[in-house]
Amino acid sequence: MSGMNLQSGGMKDMRSICRARVMLFVFVILLLVMSVGCGSRSDGATASFKKKSNISNGKSDEGSKPSDDARESADSVKEESPFVYLEKKEMEDINDPGAVYEIYMPRDAEVTDGFATLSQHGISYTADIYGYGEADQRYASFEDHLTLKQKYAHEADSDYIDVADTGIIENGADRYFIFTGRGVDYEGVSFELRQLYYLEMQPSGAGILWDITVYEDYADEDTDPLIDELAECHGINLDLIKPGSTWAVNADQDSYQAKEGDKALEDLEGYQYMGLTSISDYYRETYCDLMLPKARITDIDRTSAFSFLHGVLVSADVSEIYAGNALVTAMKSSADIKYETALHNPQTIRNVKRSAMLPVPGLENALQMAISYEKKSYQSEEYLPRVEALCYIPIDDTYYLSLEIFLSYEQRDDSTDRVIQELETAYGIDLFQYLGGQDETDAPEAEEGPNQSSDAYAAESEAPASKPEGAPKQDNAAGDVTPLTMAMLMGGDGETTDSPDLPDTVLWFNATYAPLTYSNGFNWRLVGGLQITEDNKELIDWGLQNSWNITDRTSALEAVERLKEKGHRQTCRECMEELNKMGLLNLEEKEFRKKFLQSNLSDDYRYVMAYNIHKAGHDADYLAAWDLCRVNQLYADFYILGYMTYEEAMDASLENSLVLQQLYSSWEEMVDGYMLGFQFWSKDSGSKEDSPTKERYRYYEMLKDSDDSPYELDWNMELTKSW
Repeated sequence: MSGMNLQSGGMKDMRSICRARVMLFVFVILLLVMSVGCGSRSDGATASFKKKSNISNGKSDEGSKPSDDARESADSVKEESPFVYLEKKEMEDINDPGAVYEIYMPRDAEVTDGFATLSQHGISYTADIYGYGEADQRYASFEDHLTLKQKYAHEADSDYIDVADTGIIENGADRYFIFTGRGVDYEGVSFELRQLYYLEMQPSGAGILWDITVYEDYADEDTDPLIDELAECHGINLDLIKPGSTWAVNADQDSYQAKEGDKALEDLEGYQYMGLTSISDYYRETYCDLMLPKARITDIDRTSAFSFLHGVLVSADVSEIYAGNALVTAMKSSADIKYETALHNPQTIRNVKRSAMLPVPGLENALQMAISYEKKSYQSEEYLPRVEALCYIPIDDTYYLSLEIFLSYEQRDDSTDRVIQELETAYGIDLFQYLGGQDETDAPEAEEGPNQSSDAYAAESEAPASKPEGAPKQDNAAGDVTPLTMAMLMGGDGETTDSPDLPDTVLWFNATYAPLTYSNGFNWRLVGGLQITEDNKELIDWGLQNSWNITDRTSALEAVERLKEKGHRQTCRECMEELNKMGLLNLEEKEFRKKFLQSNLSDDYRYVMAYNIHKAGHDADYLAAWDLCRVNQLYADFYILGYMTYEEAMDASLENSLVLQQLYSSWEEMVDGYMLGFQFWSKDSGSKEDSPTKERYRYYEMLKDSDDSPYELDWNMELTKSW
């Protein structure tokens, strides 16, 4: 499993004079008490172990407690340590009362409740009792420890690059690995990561897990000698963790080998990098085929799997559908978290974008979505693309496959584009589109019945598909062989579907409520932002019932009439009238705030909004966009639910949109009225960066600046019936 070559060669006998002085004494102790060692060396020597008495009267348990003479002798050994920086210390196992282990550790390390720590000479040292029982259990847990570190190091929020590890190395009964990389601290300062994890086995089957992390900036003249003593003590080479050492990214990334007890990735004809396996839900009620890159850093268990290869991280698990429309709601929730996380790190991240929620070609009800951004390089001021893509595929009525793909150009190499391309082929999704660039494509032919069939899927997002310069051409490792795809494995038709070519007038309707569509993660090119499915109907129905108290066609039409006739502009008008009656509406701002705070209106921010709108030279009707844009959204929802036919919904949207055109002169002016209305409705001052108003406005700006912006449509275009 070695990914790096550790230099070989014997260690120096650093303290030969000291050893000669105590050799005879130690020999006597070895004969009288126990073998003295420093961990499990290649010759099989082990650390000391003793069992404390559980009897409280102070009398010894001769079966478990050494004699006073033996204890005194052992103490003498500790006092005469053959090392300068290391000392044998006791650690008590709090999970096994009375069990005490002795290991060599840095002299100044503090030991409390079975845990040891030290921060000195640029070295952070910790040690902990690592359970008891069979040795195989400790080894398996230690391998899992490496696996978790590998996975975390390559995730989007890990902030590590050039990560490398030695794999698990045997040292007699002990095991260890070295982990290296580059990272960024909490202040944004780059540092080099050098870590050693060592499992020191005990005769009882328990283990002591100790580790050291080396911080080059805090190293001193004692750092290297301390590391040398640890190396000598255990008979291993630790030059790799010394400050100033160099390493290379693992050259054997492609050397996939299934771990003992894990499912294996089978070779797939037509693929160089992808392999086939399966995972299940926790209770093994359903199984799902899975295509995954074959990499040294691969972990597959019963319910989940992940792989990292050439800068591409893929993780998957089987998730349960707890309620209707789980794919839409679960994906939106996950995408929201990723988007907000990236958005709130402006020091190092810029150009944060979120794609629409799109179907996966050839797979019924499967969805994809992506968060893309640029992050400052760890080694320069350059910003490099990153993508966090989601793909959710229904398995049956109860479970779905949750797939996450993370791409970082900070970690790309000559094979990265090929791995991405094979993922695209396997899952039928376009990943290159989020990495920059643009291709010109012709608009697809119009389809009847928008949103209604699999032929009406929307295939566009805010970044049209493109391959980066130098990306390989579409071919496969097996020549003319047609590669297997997830659509084929899961019973889909495997065909790529076209997006609907809606009339420009309908797209104009969609643009009026596009910020809301986009904030939900939906596709503004679809009427209502969603394909018509039973799950999506449930989602829309739930929203209308809970937010609007709409349950049928009658209550639906009543709701839009209230918006068209009154809406929140009527509420704003009433606030202005109240302020005017109190003599506050036309006051200067300073005087207004003083008297407003003394009034009985001060607990309602809408009065402040009404004053500000009036002060800006607008009347209450300037908020009409907030009401009328929602009317268009509702008409689209009514069409999806069947409360209105497509023709009825579009006819009503046309009538409403002509009013909008008369009230405003541009998209910018309409959006300004819409945002003021949103702010008025939400009673949001908009003063905080994460305020709902600023968030909604950011969605508008992202849409406006995107390559597929709805606001490229002419505001003054002639709106005509074209359906």
